[in-house]
Amino acid sequence: MTTRVTDHEPVTARGVDWDLSELDDSGWNEPAERGRHQIAIVHFLTDLVTLAGVLIVVLLGSNIAHGDPIGSRLGNWRLYAAAMSLVVTLWLFRLYEPKRRIAAAPENEWTKIVTALSVHGFLFQMFLHQRGIDAKFRDSEILAFFMVSIVAIPAMRRFARRVVVPRIAGRQRTIIIGAGRVGQELAHTLRANNPFGLEILGFVDSDPPPRVDEVSELPLLGGEDELDAIVKRTGAERVIFTFSRAKPLRVIEMMRWSDLHRIHVSIVPRYFELMSTGVDLDSINGITLMELHPAHLSESALRKKRVFEVGLVAAMMPIMLPIFAAVALAIRLDSAGPILFRQRRAGRDGRVFDILKFRTMVVGAEAKRDELEDQNEVDGPLFKMKDDPRITRVGRFLRRTSLDELPQLFNVLRGEMSLVGPRPFVVAEDAAITGWARRRLDLTPGITGLWQVSGRNDLSFDEMIKLDYLYVTRWSLWWDIRILLKTIPAVLNRHGAY
Repeated sequence: MTTRVTDHEPVTARGVDWDLSELDDSGWNEPAERGRHQIAIVHFLTDLVTLAGVLIVVLLGSNIAHGDPIGSRLGNWRLYAAAMSLVVTLWLFRLYEPKRRIAAAPENEWTKIVTALSVHGFLFQMFLHQRGIDAKFRDSEILAFFMVSIVAIPAMRRFARRVVVPRIAGRQRTIIIGAGRVGQELAHTLRANNPFGLEILGFVDSDPPPRVDEVSELPLLGGEDELDAIVKRTGAERVIFTFSRAKPLRVIEMMRWSDLHRIHVSIVPRYFELMSTGVDLDSINGITLMELHPAHLSESALRKKRVFEVGLVAAMMPIMLPIFAAVALAIRLDSAGPILFRQRRAGRDGRVFDILKFRTMVVGAEAKRDELEDQNEVDGPLFKMKDDPRITRVGRFLRRTSLDELPQLFNVLRGEMSLVGPRPFVVAEDAAITGWARRRLDLTPGITGLWQVSGRNDLSFDEMIKLDYLYVTRWSLWWDIRILLKTIPAVLNRHGAY
């Protein structure tokens, strides 16, 4: 049943009535404006604290390395002033603009930060040498300070946006224009995995289709013609335009009205399934064109990916080998059978290989699958059970912590797998994938990937395929690094791990 909120019904989220006095007819949305400036202030203060912390760490390390008293120079305020003068350069590179994006593209911010640090470091060192006061800073300290800052500043900004901003600026009141498939899918995604500080109030749609169970409790706030009244009634700070059945000119009017009232506007573009953050924008006489990058990897890109991953695996091996030994011993003591489990998987260009895992099930588990087929908990050709009786005690722990995947590092060294890539499906499962989705085999399958950091086994089969296609057609080395970093909290949270 469709729930519709009338003009006389208060709209609440988390049991809180919105104070509508904050929004008037003057074209000024005070909550949205306040949120923008609060985030800019949070970024500024975060950078100051980060720079001070990095300076302390660098000075402590340098003092220890050179045999100086550990606390020497830590109380020199001139050093802190010199280090934190970097915020001026960050400001010149427009890193404190009052914005409140849903998901600020980290690669764009990181590029600006690296450029600002490089420019500031060059000018700062010239200033020190020209003034003849370089004794206060060692060259190694300056280099260490900027190298650590390149990592620390983006990381702390990300932490601030995820943890501090929602507590200071509150969750951003958001309505979705269009209650169709895309609007419902977006609402479900934002509510199920919402690190962006959004509070989804409901849909705006004059001709809404039936809604799926996952978003059925979200109210229909009204039709497109009522947008101004809905925004004032709810105190909405952001509107997200998906695909409604309103006339295009009416949609454009709504977007312009929202922008005029200082409301954050987000738009889901047509053909969004083919796009990523790597889209280029061109303008021809006021008409915006989106240019997609070629959906294939060059040989140099493939070599770069391979060199990066082999180097990283080689560096990890001294740490991994004692873990391998401990896990192998636990498996041996827990149940009879081999330590490693081998299974035929479909690899790049359809080549079949044996994937390596630590054994987590009793011997002969594959033969018992038919008996449990009616208890399968995932769709498509996949087979997964949260409480699979074939899993051993140690095996359950290994799956929850993803330690069973570690032997795949040897698959990576052998060139059969990558650290990051499409999900390596069993040969029978891969046979069910046809058409455009076969592009997933353009890259070597990975130990982790978009599917791993986006829900793992909680994703449907179709969602996994779409994520694989998106990854393969929009690959970048920076994206691999981001996925690897996101894999750590995904594994620790154990979402979808069974």
